Amino acid sequence: MSDATYTYQVNIINRESVKVRKTGGNGRSAGNPSGKFGYKGNRKKQIDSLSQKANARTITSDEIQTLGETLFQVLFDDSLRVDFLRTHNELKKEDDTTLRLELGVDEKTLPDVAALPWEFLCAPSNDITGQVWLGTDPNIVLSRTRDLWEPATPIQLDTNEKLRIAVIVSAPTDNPVKVLYEKLWQALQKLAEDNSEKIELLPLVKPATKENIDDLLEDLKPHIFHFIGHGRFQNEAGKEIGEIALMHESGQARWVDAQRFSTLFARHQPGVVLLQACEGGQLSASQAFAGVASQIVQQHIPVVLAMQYEVSNS
Repeated sequence: MSDATYTYQVNIINRESVKVRKTGGNGRSAGNPSGKFGYKGNRKKQIDSLSQKANARTITSDEIQTLGETLFQVLFDDSLRVDFLRTHNELKKEDDTTLRLELGVDEKTLPDVAALPWEFLCAPSNDITGQVWLGTDPNIVLSRTRDLWEPATPIQLDTNEKLRIAVIVSAPTDNPVKVLYEKLWQALQKLAEDNSEKIELLPLVKPATKENIDDLLEDLKPHIFHFIGHGRFQNEAGKEIGEIALMHESGQARWVDAQRFSTLFARHQPGVVLLQACEGGQLSASQAFAGVASQIVQQHIPVVLAMQYEVSNS
């Protein structure tokens, strides 16, 4: 088998059960095991406590490991744990085979479960494998997914068509936190120059007014939409709702909530949307971007990347 993708889709159905859909590299079903969801009792208390520490940035490296291992234990009961680890171990032996682990959670019915930091998932050392950090293991692609009525269309390039990358920078003059984007822009310029036959870096969109973004999406139709700017988790009324700062023509912030921001993609859906809070921004900005991401997914964007915690440009 070469250049194959084995999909292990874990769906948290409700607070009691987990169902798995396994798809082999040939696209055929490889089984549909199920298990019990263990987010309750002492494990729930432990996860909630450590998640709060992660949000407050007071968590230690040992506690991160404990959090990751406990998340793994509540997602995979004993039978699913053995099934997943054996699958992972067998696929590691095959060349050019990727294990795609997709986690599905309905954010409307299980909002607290969807908000957990599943990217910390860690399989404790066991009799099948050593310790495995699922989010960083080179043999695993960990992503979140949700069932849509119609599957989103992945990027399809026509013959001789280049991959179009757009960078949108929102730096309102009435926000004292500087938006750092220059090094990233320079790196993308070099990437485009070194791969000029494959990549087209579109002109920088700055200021990020709604009108400028509309024109970009309608006229240039980027495949990758990379937004850098400010976010906040509470609006001016104190309500917890993800908001992103676009800009007025005057240069001041124009705060829009997750739903309004997602409607920007009603006419054109890029293949990838990347939401990056400005470097050095507060954690609440990262959380806001994560909230906005879930709304964008509903616009049938195949891939949305956002920040749950602070992430540097590098």
